[in-house]
Amino acid sequence: MQDLNFKKISDSVRRMSFQAMDTFAEISQHILMSATKPPDFDYVLEQVGDYGKYQLVFFFIICLPASLPSAFSAFNIPFVVGNPPHSCHIPAGKEYLRPLTNDTQILSCKQYNETQINVFRAFTSAPVDTYSDRIDLVPCQNGWDYDNSTYLDSLVTEFNLVCDQQSWVEISTTSFYVGSFIGNCLFGYIADKFGRRRSFFVILIVLVVCGTANSFAKDIESFIILRFSPVWLFQHSFRSLLLFVSMEFMGNSGRIFSGLMISLFFGAAMALLGVVAMFIRRWRQLTFFCNAPFVVLFCYYFFLPESPRWSVSVGKWSEAKAQLKKIARMNGKKEVDVDELVDSIKNHQNAREEEETKRSHNVTDLFKTPNLRKKTFIVTYIWVMNAIIYNGLTLNVSNLPVDDYWSFIINGAVELPGYFVVWPLLQCAGRRWTLAATMIVCGIGCVSAMFVPDGYPWLVASASFIGKFGVGSGFAVIYIFAGELYPTVVRAIGMGMSSMVAGSGLLLAPHIVNLGKIIKILPLLIMGLMALSAGILTFFLPETLGAPLPMTIEDAESFGKKPDPDSGMFTQAAKKRESQPLLEPHTPMDRRRRSSRLMNI
Repeated sequence: MQDLNFKKISDSVRRMSFQAMDTFAEISQHILMSATKPPDFDYVLEQVGDYGKYQLVFFFIICLPASLPSAFSAFNIPFVVGNPPHSCHIPAGKEYLRPLTNDTQILSCKQYNETQINVFRAFTSAPVDTYSDRIDLVPCQNGWDYDNSTYLDSLVTEFNLVCDQQSWVEISTTSFYVGSFIGNCLFGYIADKFGRRRSFFVILIVLVVCGTANSFAKDIESFIILRFSPVWLFQHSFRSLLLFVSMEFMGNSGRIFSGLMISLFFGAAMALLGVVAMFIRRWRQLTFFCNAPFVVLFCYYFFLPESPRWSVSVGKWSEAKAQLKKIARMNGKKEVDVDELVDSIKNHQNAREEEETKRSHNVTDLFKTPNLRKKTFIVTYIWVMNAIIYNGLTLNVSNLPVDDYWSFIINGAVELPGYFVVWPLLQCAGRRWTLAATMIVCGIGCVSAMFVPDGYPWLVASASFIGKFGVGSGFAVIYIFAGELYPTVVRAIGMGMSSMVAGSGLLLAPHIVNLGKIIKILPLLIMGLMALSAGILTFFLPETLGAPLPMTIEDAESFGKKPDPDSGMFTQAAKKRESQPLLEPHTPMDRRRRSSRLMNI
């Protein structure tokens, strides 16, 4: 009897102990959950698969093919406005009108005054060379003869944009850069306000329609108007849009892959454009084939998804849930409760985040807080230097001892090895050190040209190629780096603004190249110093390797404020984010195990 009573008392004590432990575990869990930052979108994407079958199919079927228009539409201009060697057209039997000089500038645009020669010939039968110093030079009176060995025709040869009409070519180039400057600003607003999907088709429509119409221009004025039109306003934005759309569908493990693959494909497209231009050699046909075929991309209307990260950032929760369910299903994560994951983000948002997702954002948000303002200025400066150097070195390749087509092909191909070099560096050394290294290599390569002795043009060309190798790699890194530094709510605005300012800086590139008329290596020296300054400034940016993408202005402001001991040169690529799991076990045994672990702390 006593044993039976003892057993009952023991069972009661045990039950009370278990209840107390469960209560303690629940209280402890509540305290831990309240003290832990709620799960962010990166954690949700990790649960449904942040680098799986869905992302790979999306990237290779949608993003890579769609990156072709940005290369073909924008960079066909060297062949469209190709300026071949030319001279005044001299009618048969009047060769005496050709100036007796070896100066190509005179032979290209001047001829002897026929009226004065006829007056002299009326009084003397002496050859023209005996009194040529008394004959005035006048502009070409009968048009020009063009060397068609490189270009069968071009905008220059069709509309005779040479000599005193050459300024029209410069106006068309300026209209391109001014249009890019305005377009990048508009693009950022459209992409962040109306979404990535709508922006894609807006840009595609104007690229195909206006770009194709450019091949039917009747005169130089209409060509310039179409070139300034929205096709040129948005063509640079197409690459940026594809880049951060692919990054927003991927987690930390896929950002390097997506950024470098788009840059790699862009470099290959540049080389391919040179090959296509080499076979066509006519500006109208080339312009048509660089734009019209991309009408096939409108089929993306049926399966191009909206970015779920953007949907979350603007509070479109139902759309985000639907897209995340598709990602989970295709990645084999059917057991994941997407509704609970997304609802957890929604329910744990603080008042500031809710207010931020509801209000419209603009470019001024990038400058309202000190830390984000500093990062915006540095990123934009580096982007401007990259753009000027990249385009400056591209323009400078026409001076290489090969024809224009091979120069362009080499110029595109030299970028490709750089992407394979920076790929492992981005994962082991981080974004900051990789960007700094590429810009410093570019600077050293360009500046080294001043030490090359005369008579070695290929050594100067090699120095230029080293610079292009560095700046091409740097361009790939800055796209990735900027996309990770700007928060989701203003990511497109931030990248569009930086790209826009860089577009305005591009106006300097032709003038820097023209300084070669004074000292041949001066352009390389200036661009080398620009690259070195950008490389040094990179060290003032925080490392983003292994960090979640900032969603709000508050996230971006707090990120990088305090020095991170793990953001050094050899940051581990496999560094794990510490996130509190959303779904906690609820069985009594699991709660007892949790409470036992808590009591042992």
